Amino acid sequence: MRRDKMMLALLPALCLVFSAVLSAEDAAGTLPVTWDENATAESLGLEPLVLPDDFYPLYPWDRISWCAPFGQTEDEGLKMIAECAFPMSAFVGERNMETCKNLGFRYILLDLGAGCDLTKISDEQADELVRKMVASTKDDPTVLGYSIIDEPNVHQFPGLAKIVAAVKKHAPGKLAYINLFPDCGTRLPPEVESHTQAHSYTEYLERYVQEVKPQFLSYDNYQVEYSEDMSNPDRAANYWESMFEIRRIAQKYNLPWWNIVGSVAIRETSSPPSVSRIAFQAYTSLAAGANGLGWFLFYSVGDSYNEFDFGPIDKIHERTITWNFLRDVNEQTFVLGKILNRFGSTNVWFSQPTDKLPGNPGDLLNGVNIAYQEEITDVAGTPSVMVGEFKAKEGTQKAVMVVNLDFGRSITASLDLKEPGTIQAVNPLTGTSYTPRQREWILPAHGLLFLID
Repeated sequence: MRRDKMMLALLPALCLVFSAVLSAEDAAGTLPVTWDENATAESLGLEPLVLPDDFYPLYPWDRISWCAPFGQTEDEGLKMIAECAFPMSAFVGERNMETCKNLGFRYILLDLGAGCDLTKISDEQADELVRKMVASTKDDPTVLGYSIIDEPNVHQFPGLAKIVAAVKKHAPGKLAYINLFPDCGTRLPPEVESHTQAHSYTEYLERYVQEVKPQFLSYDNYQVEYSEDMSNPDRAANYWESMFEIRRIAQKYNLPWWNIVGSVAIRETSSPPSVSRIAFQAYTSLAAGANGLGWFLFYSVGDSYNEFDFGPIDKIHERTITWNFLRDVNEQTFVLGKILNRFGSTNVWFSQPTDKLPGNPGDLLNGVNIAYQEEITDVAGTPSVMVGEFKAKEGTQKAVMVVNLDFGRSITASLDLKEPGTIQAVNPLTGTSYTPRQREWILPAHGLLFLID
């Protein structure tokens, strides 16, 4: 599992070289369509994951057993995860369940799919495997689900379909946790076998939904780091492309989606995570409507494939400055995520659109008024924001998340509504709303949530 993610760190350069070629082929209609273009959530009989509104999935993408080289017991590791403002943990063993319960955690158990050849497993084998694995935990309300596999390819989908069906049968209401590749797992040249084994990312996602019939979509996306905080435009574009395609497919099939982003320096040449990098990944995910957020990694592990560094916990069992950044952003994400649970994402747009980034407000806004500090007249550049628009699942309330895309400078922002309404800003630490100033400040790479009645 970890090896796959380490190998994925080598992909960004290849993604850039061959992205234009594959895009041109797709535009020309030369890529095969291997899925039913008329399929719907209803025709597929999908059963989406349903969680309480007062819970937002927020977790370290980390095996708790990885704490051992850091001089910690697993109980100590879980307590440190809780202190970093995580409401759940992944991935733990049954031996960790009592500690998780004492901490008030929900959790994902490891590793249901370990040792399975998903290309050969039969219906009977999948059913028996799942039945045995969930027997002692299927009725435990603190168990969120079971880890199946990380980053499968399309040849493993038939086996995964059998596992997912068995989880639904033997542990109804529990999650069969599967995490997918990002877009760059497909963007390899024709003569090189892609990690996804699909011709395009759309094919990969469509086939996954239609063949596996999952309860949610989850994928990992580390392009904020690879782009050096979005300063490389091509790699930055891939961050958005993966996110928007996941979001599109999730909305098409009425499935929740989770984003896994980076809290370590995955590559040796990468700079350490800053508070802006941590905040940017969280707030852009929230603004796009992500229903959960994972952080890779909590421990600064490494091996012959890669040497992850500058994580929340360093190699001598010390908290790092990244731990503080992550804790602070986690507190904000959990508060805002629980509020946004009551809403559905209706639109995402950018104040500086491109051919890949939409620039059209929805039915709610004419636009957002943004500015750098007005007294400083020699500041170069124009502020840029991402705007997510939301509509309440029940009632008429609307919400808007404005994200400052500048990693270094604060901005001011105010909403220009199409119709008169009462605007409240939300305190990201308490969740309480207040009457905003004429122009509200937004810190670098952070966001601000507005509620509109």
